[in-house]
Amino acid sequence: MKAPKRFLTVSFAILLAVLAMSIPMSPVLAATVTVSTSPASGPPSTVLYVYGTGCTVGKTYTVYFGSTAITSGTVPSGGTVSAYFGVPIVVRGAYNVTISTDAPDSTTYPATFTVTPQVFLTSTSGSAGDQVAVSGNGFYPNLAITIYFDGVAQTPTSTVYSDYSGQFYSAIITVPQSYGGAHTITAGDYGGVSSGATYSIIPKMTLSASIGAVGSSITISGNGFAPSSTMSFFMDGTAISVSASTNSNGIFSNVALVLPATYSGTHSLMAQDASGNSLTADVSVTAAMTIGPTSGPVDANVTVTGKGYLAGSNITVTYDGANVTTIPSPLTSDANGSFSANFKVPGSAGGSHAITASDGTNAISANFVSLSTATIKPTSGPVGTTVTASGSGFKANANITITYNNIQAGTATANASGSFNTTLAIPSAGTGGHTLVITDQTSTQTLSFSVTPDANVSSTSGFVGSEITINGTGFGSSKGVTVKYDSDQVASSTTDANGTFATSFEAPISKGGDHVITVTDGTNTSTFNFAMDSTAPSAPTLSLPANLTKAAKMPTLSWTEVKDSSGVTYTLQVSKDATFSNVILQKQGLTTPSYTFATQEKLKSASKRAPYYWRVKAIDGASNESAWSASSTFVVGLALEDWALYIIFGVVAVMLAVGGFLLGRLTKR
Repeated sequence: MKAPKRFLTVSFAILLAVLAMSIPMSPVLAATVTVSTSPASGPPSTVLYVYGTGCTVGKTYTVYFGSTAITSGTVPSGGTVSAYFGVPIVVRGAYNVTISTDAPDSTTYPATFTVTPQVFLTSTSGSAGDQVAVSGNGFYPNLAITIYFDGVAQTPTSTVYSDYSGQFYSAIITVPQSYGGAHTITAGDYGGVSSGATYSIIPKMTLSASIGAVGSSITISGNGFAPSSTMSFFMDGTAISVSASTNSNGIFSNVALVLPATYSGTHSLMAQDASGNSLTADVSVTAAMTIGPTSGPVDANVTVTGKGYLAGSNITVTYDGANVTTIPSPLTSDANGSFSANFKVPGSAGGSHAITASDGTNAISANFVSLSTATIKPTSGPVGTTVTASGSGFKANANITITYNNIQAGTATANASGSFNTTLAIPSAGTGGHTLVITDQTSTQTLSFSVTPDANVSSTSGFVGSEITINGTGFGSSKGVTVKYDSDQVASSTTDANGTFATSFEAPISKGGDHVITVTDGTNTSTFNFAMDSTAPSAPTLSLPANLTKAAKMPTLSWTEVKDSSGVTYTLQVSKDATFSNVILQKQGLTTPSYTFATQEKLKSASKRAPYYWRVKAIDGASNESAWSASSTFVVGLALEDWALYIIFGVVAVMLAVGGFLLGRLTKR
């Protein structure tokens, strides 16, 4: 009966166990432990000091942070336990800090430690615009995290969330534009903002170019300087004159700096604010050369200005590779590598030419455009004037065409330097300015020649009746022309389309000597002096009646004819005295060498004792008078002695008296 025996044995064991469990156990009294901590709050990894009293000596103790065992050991004499440890990575909130032993002791008075969030930076300084990675812990788990820079929310490169342990890693933000110095970066969730991490902004400067020529402008911008501060700029310690200030964020932008005069090479450019914050950058200064003007004719005066060349260096200036003489000469750069000189453009064909200034190391060229130029001499005159035309800056060896009023008037050939010289005669044209064009079909010069009126006379001296021909050029086109001799009009004509005319007239009767011939179209006038014959004709010679001969009471007086190119008239005088103070007859303008007395001019008898005296002079058409001829005498009436005439007159008188007496007596009867 083995089976029943085994069953009874098991059943008895179970019964004993139940009875044992139902017997009340006596309670074991535990020690009371009091815990304190320092500090009372902080982020994960904060070093926490734990101090506990009332622990059972010799027992094994364990320190807990929340439910996490941190450290353990044996309770020393006195029952006091202390420990240092870093707060574990946990989410934000309040955690009990307790100490337990295997006595068992229990913490009657636990300490509370509040976990707060914190952030970490991959770099603690940099410039505005740089990127910085922000990490954090102690946040609530699985929540969106906002990053702040000086309390202003930033936009990271991607959305940031905490993980299950309240941590996030490497949230990338761009450092905003702000003044230089310390700034605070924080992060926050719905529970609040973390403690801050310090980020120091250091100045940053950017240049539009790190290389430039003296006198050129570079643009400089900067950030991270003191806010609202005046900026100063220096090249190798020497101030550059420019006005600039930072804004409230310590930023200045696009400040144009003109590179000062200095030798070529690397120089230190410094930007400094009023607080002493400064930053330097290397600038490579290159040589620069300018010319002025950049175009002009041969012999133009060109100024060459150089900066940034080697200091104290001999400067060579060439034109198309050939040295030119500068003023001053020799030419040397100063201590800053600057120089300035003038030279005259040498003979060269039109087009672009290279002007180069070199110090042996720096050789800089600029293009000078040689322009054509031309002159004419003279610039005014009558038709037919010989004009000398000269030019330079034309194409080398080019055929030159010269037109006058669009009609070819001359040609020339430029030499290898583009210069020419030729002459031409001014064709017929009306008075005033006319266009003269000189061209090589590439370069053209337009000049003006002013035609002046001109007239010429066939002779400037002559006699009355001489034919005078006048030819005129350069007068008004299709204009009426009048010709005056002194104040009297003597001819007229009309000009053709080129202002040309011809006319003639006979020299009028006028006094010998100078007379003015005036030719005018009402606008243009030419005058000439005409010398009228001023030579007196020869004196006539009296011929009939012979001296002291008897003539009729209406005699005919004759004399020799006088010849003169201006024609001759005669003046006759008859007088009763040799001095001709008592002229009894004067005849002027006689055209023949004789005169017959008219009836009313009948002469009285004149004896040899009191004859008639007469003389003649010649006057030509120019009013030139000859000397009086030698005077001659003649008598008129009976050829008796004077006493005989008196007797006859007396007898006649007596007879008349007697006759009268007798007649009177008879009448009385």
